[in-house]
Amino acid sequence: MESNDSTAGELPPPLADRHLFCFGCGYSAMRLGRELLAAGARVSGTSRTASGVDRLEKLGIAAHVFDGSTALPAAAFEGVTDVLSSIPPGTGGDDGVLTRHNTILADLPTLCWTALLSTTGVYGDTRGAWIDESAPTDPRTPGNERRVACEERWLAWGCTHGKPVQIFRLPGIYGPHRSPFARLLAGDARRIVKPGQVFNRIHVDDIVAALLLAMQVPAAGPVFHLADDEPAPADEVLTHAAALLGLPPPPAVPYHAADLPPMARHFYEECKRLSNGRARQELGFVPRYPTYREGLAAILAEEAAGQ
Repeated sequence: MESNDSTAGELPPPLADRHLFCFGCGYSAMRLGRELLAAGARVSGTSRTASGVDRLEKLGIAAHVFDGSTALPAAAFEGVTDVLSSIPPGTGGDDGVLTRHNTILADLPTLCWTALLSTTGVYGDTRGAWIDESAPTDPRTPGNERRVACEERWLAWGCTHGKPVQIFRLPGIYGPHRSPFARLLAGDARRIVKPGQVFNRIHVDDIVAALLLAMQVPAAGPVFHLADDEPAPADEVLTHAAALLGLPPPPAVPYHAADLPPMARHFYEECKRLSNGRARQELGFVPRYPTYREGLAAILAEEAAGQ
């Protein structure tokens, strides 16, 4: 179900005139919100807790408590031009964002862009093959099965109501204060080695850059990979991070002897290589951090500067 034709030919407002509403204003969404605020736009969002709301409001984001169970009042969406959801569906499969706000969002006359952050886990294991967005989904966990269903519901909602919807499938996200450096400095990092296993990753600032581009072309897609250019083994990335800190790499631990918890074990059981060609072609996306080397160097510099 790939149709955003309802918005074809319509030019969205400039970023300074936009009002973004983020369901789940976490790591990536908060970074996007900061960029939009700096451009003169308005940003609203949700947190599960009152303390989270306080933190968002200190950044200039109009915030609301939302735990997925009770709809926000329609007044919270006044003037909203863009909606981003990064809240995964619950264990029962319910997508609290769309279930609770279906009609409110459908009736928004100003809405010109809707986006869902999803995961490349929906593909399962492709045995290291390069894949693009046309690859069939093959989720191997209940959580990823729910993600596929959630994507389908959002795309169907867009078709039903004539609203543009874009899905962004993300691999492992890294960035400032979310990288191997803290674990290496604390002596907690484990260098698990599984020959042949590689995966893509994406720097948070490349996610932000791609989303800003996508807001200008809401009819594109509707499904995109946001990924770097070089899938690489996790142990190689950790070794490079250690070298940047002037530390030796942690001792190698063979995957079969690592005694990993279920989620981590599942991570190592999947191997895929992601093409970002559609994002490049349709959005004009060029990763600022095409490999982990550039990304880790930038993180280290930003953290050293205390930002």
